[in-house]
Amino acid sequence: MLSDVQSRKVAKYRKLASKNKFCKYLAVFLLIWSLFWSKFLSFHKRRLVIVAELCLVVTIFAFSTSFAPPIFPSADAANEVALAQPDDNLDSLDDYDFVSEDDVVDEHDLIDLSEDTASLEDLIESSKSNIVAQEELSQGTEVTFNKNDWNLLLINKQHTIPEDYEFTLGTIKGSMRCDERIIEPLTQMFAAAKEDGVNLIVCSPYRDLARQEYLFDRKMKGFIRSGMSYVDAYKTASITVTVPGASEHQIGLAVDIISDTYSALDIGFADTAAGQWLAQHSWEYGFILRYPLGKEDVTGIQYEPWHFRYVGVDAAKVITEEGITLEEFIENL
Repeated sequence: MLSDVQSRKVAKYRKLASKNKFCKYLAVFLLIWSLFWSKFLSFHKRRLVIVAELCLVVTIFAFSTSFAPPIFPSADAANEVALAQPDDNLDSLDDYDFVSEDDVVDEHDLIDLSEDTASLEDLIESSKSNIVAQEELSQGTEVTFNKNDWNLLLINKQHTIPEDYEFTLGTIKGSMRCDERIIEPLTQMFAAAKEDGVNLIVCSPYRDLARQEYLFDRKMKGFIRSGMSYVDAYKTASITVTVPGASEHQIGLAVDIISDTYSALDIGFADTAAGQWLAQHSWEYGFILRYPLGKEDVTGIQYEPWHFRYVGVDAAKVITEEGITLEEFIENL
């Protein structure tokens, strides 16, 4: 029994066939084809709707997750990024080949001392307009610490920068800035080092979110160009470069320091006169070596003998004498 719609289709094709006999067979074929699909769609309508919904869900999922088409490395990709493929069974940070957390320059690249740095003279000039009382080591009294104090704010991948955190930036030189409260102790530390024959240089203080996002994105693209998938590139980049929103440079309390005789951000800095002087005396001015050797599983970052963080003199003394990290210090409070 044909439905009204199907009956109208039959009448339509009969009329076509009666007007033009040459179209008779075509009309019969079109009629049969039309009736077949009409019955098929009517019978499978619910199933087709389900299939369409599943296709839509899969499409939305694919475009909203971290997938990317394969990217084949160019001939010079190896010169741009020299990285090992990540192992799916990595159990610790020791299994990764780390590069600088800061990624200001690639490891072993030299920094332009004339444009990208600030010397003692720059700090002295800056401190004239950023006068903040210098903290001194507490004498003869029991020191108490509060992990909520600005100088003890723990920032890492597990503790990102609070949305309501506020601070005032002071200018070191040109566009180079940091929390204004650390300019004076930083200046005093550089002056003391100079008296001992060591010329320290700041090469990377405060960075805003946009800059950190750029560095992270650049590192990810480098991994992808080397042949990694998007997922592997993100995983590796999040270990070798601090994820945006989790860098101490973004709160202005961290500085990267080199010297006039060694301008590379690599572990070789630890063996220089500047690196050794900082390791021994930085705590006296409230700074700590933020990512010490042997603590990679605690900090999540490679040993960086050039990266120093201000925590205050009293806290710096405890952290340095006990050989612990800021994470361990905060955990013990």
